[in-house]
Amino acid sequence: MPPLENVVSFHRTAAAPAVKPPATPLQVIRDWFEKQDEEIRREIAGMAMLLVLEFRGPPENGGQERCGHLWRWLSQAGLPNHTVIGRALTFRTCFEYFAESRFTESGWTRSERAALKILEDAKREPNSETAHLAPIAKKMLDALPGRKSRWIEVRKSWKQLAGASLTPRALRVWSALHMERGRRDSGREM
Repeated sequence: MPPLENVVSFHRTAAAPAVKPPATPLQVIRDWFEKQDEEIRREIAGMAMLLVLEFRGPPENGGQERCGHLWRWLSQAGLPNHTVIGRALTFRTCFEYFAESRFTESGWTRSERAALKILEDAKREPNSETAHLAPIAKKMLDALPGRKSRWIEVRKSWKQLAGASLTPRALRVWSALHMERGRRDSGREM
């Protein structure tokens, strides 16, 4: 009998490229976090250390260290689906709570009023405890327009990310795909 190749023509192709698994919700958040400018990342990491990771270390734990902790928390591999989804929802809820004042005009107005009040109080009582906060308040007022415009961009990118990847439906779809992939992978091992 002739070889099968002589009867039926085969088109040999290279091995099929490996399909990259869909990013986890935590990877999506981490990628978004990495795209923010350094000051914004430090603020987000500070929020995460306090609200998400419940870390109350000394202030000398600088922004870089906090960013590293958050990055590792978002990057931990091998987590079960429910842990990934739980972390994604925890981050989303805490971030939106934290950032709400940065996402609204009224939040910026409150910040501006608070800084102005500190400056007024410091003028009236130059030796008060409030007077020690005056340089920080002045610096904050000077930086307010720039911070506000950066946070407007953060808000846009966050809404896009959360609306596409962190909705209950998106998380259920990711979980189902991840579980299906796990079943297929375990079936190949047999």
